Amino acid sequence: MDEAQLAQVESLCETLYTGQPSSNGDKITREEAQSRLLSLQSNASFIPQCQYILDRSKSQYALLVASNSLTELITKHWNNFTIAQRIDIRNYVLGYLANNGPTLQDFVTKSLIKLVCRITKLGWFDDPTHRELTEDVTKFLQATVDHCILGLKILNQLVDELNIPTSGRTLTQHRKTSVSFRDLCLFKVFQLGLTTLKQLQTRAISTADVRQEVILGEQALSLAVRCLNFDFIGTNPDESSEDVGTIQAPTNWRPVLQDGGTITLLLHFYANTDPPRSNKAMEAVILICSVRRSLFPSDKEREAFLGRVMTGIRELLKNQTGLQHQDNYHQFCRLLGRLKANYQLSELVKTEGYLEWLELAANFTTQSIRNWQYSTNSIHYLLALWGRLVAAVPYVRPETGAKGHVQALENHVLNVVECYIESMLGSVETVLRSEGSLEDPLEDDGSLMEQMDRLPTICRFQYTSVASLIVGKFDPLLEKYRELIGHLMSSSTDSAPPNVAQQVAILEGQMTWLTYICGSIVGGHSWSSSRIGNGEETLDASLSKRVMQLAQGMDYRLTSSNGVGKADSKLEVAMLYYFQNFRRVYMFMWEQVSVCVWHICILDKLLPLSALIST
Repeated sequence: MDEAQLAQVESLCETLYTGQPSSNGDKITREEAQSRLLSLQSNASFIPQCQYILDRSKSQYALLVASNSLTELITKHWNNFTIAQRIDIRNYVLGYLANNGPTLQDFVTKSLIKLVCRITKLGWFDDPTHRELTEDVTKFLQATVDHCILGLKILNQLVDELNIPTSGRTLTQHRKTSVSFRDLCLFKVFQLGLTTLKQLQTRAISTADVRQEVILGEQALSLAVRCLNFDFIGTNPDESSEDVGTIQAPTNWRPVLQDGGTITLLLHFYANTDPPRSNKAMEAVILICSVRRSLFPSDKEREAFLGRVMTGIRELLKNQTGLQHQDNYHQFCRLLGRLKANYQLSELVKTEGYLEWLELAANFTTQSIRNWQYSTNSIHYLLALWGRLVAAVPYVRPETGAKGHVQALENHVLNVVECYIESMLGSVETVLRSEGSLEDPLEDDGSLMEQMDRLPTICRFQYTSVASLIVGKFDPLLEKYRELIGHLMSSSTDSAPPNVAQQVAILEGQMTWLTYICGSIVGGHSWSSSRIGNGEETLDASLSKRVMQLAQGMDYRLTSSNGVGKADSKLEVAMLYYFQNFRRVYMFMWEQVSVCVWHICILDKLLPLSALIST
């Protein structure tokens, strides 16, 4: 490649990324420019041309194309290179980043970092040089502030690269490399991230300005989260799920994870920074709280760790620290929902200030539910917390915890359920009067089903009181619904109250919520559970009666109007949800009996029943 060809490549890159015509006057489209530039990825012989572009070009777009092309060529034609050539390419890119990285645009830097990390992954077992990238990056961290930022970016990408399978490589190859990286480098990378956070906390990086400190904090916290999220044992967790599983951290991580200073450091960053740093710090706290139980050498160390976490949460709840930010609020709800999943109630009860924590958590939950407009996607985490707490009550010995913790839990749970029902009923009118400015929580199927999945355990903890509450809400709505439907069905509309249609819409929305709640509670009845109390089937029947009456009213309205007076589609879907749960719980046994009778009838046709008896 010469200077003229370089200019042509730069012109094509300008057209591809900006849409501007080429400088030489050629009227080519973006598609044509992309097609020509893709030829750089067609053969390994174009590697020198890509290096020429990196060495000579001043165009950031040309540098990006050259870097992306090198990544594709190295990945596709890896086996065509000798070990020495692979190391040379790796050293070239790393040196290029060291010399030019701080002056490059972010998108070029990201591409070059991806290239060096891809080379490291593919050549991990070729030569020890590839496994020394962490030591090489340490030199970046000890240089200028811009180089330190660059080094943290390299480490972030390295963890991702070694954690995520690469197309074209088998899962066995990936796990072999990933496990080796985990054992040799991951813990050191994690420590580098924490060290940077400590330096920022103590203002040890004196040459960094405010902007650089923000970037350093973001990169260091992202690195800590990536390390804790690493697939330690090859389970390949579903990336679409937000729920955190148990973190299977290796035993040599114990001193750092068990150290109270680590949690304190992360909570400090949460309390003293804004998103995205603060919510990343909270995400790291969630992950550390999810480490496997066996990481702690004894119950004493584990109880001390839990005590520090509970104290930190109490302080955050008292002061509402950082919860004015939506991202922080969501992560904090995840922390509360996750806490009981990894710790037994008997352990929580024994911590200092447990009853205070319980009251603060209950107040936070009710406040969040009342402000459902801002917490729709987070409420199910809070409901999960209370569901797990009440589910564990039968397994806690009276002598293991604070006195009166069961009674306190009963009171708080009843308040939470009552607040949830009233808030969801009130949300219907709020949404309708917003004229589309607010999203209807009934239309968010994912969040709605998450909430319904968690309600049965909570509601059945104080089922008599909860059932009375629901019936007390349902009956007046049914009565008013019948009255309004009567007005709508009458031939004369003069006597109908004003805004009948809007009132019917509000009533149907409220009864949609109650139908979902009834379906959820009835569906949560388990015949195999030893904790089903006497008379709970009667309470199920009481709730079901109201839903059946509503179904009759909907049917009457539909048939009386020759199919014109249809109920709201959301109410119809809620009714289907209820009947699916009712059928699964209460009609399953009858269906099994019906199948047996049907088989006997068929057999009787083939072989007389008298013959079967005689045999």
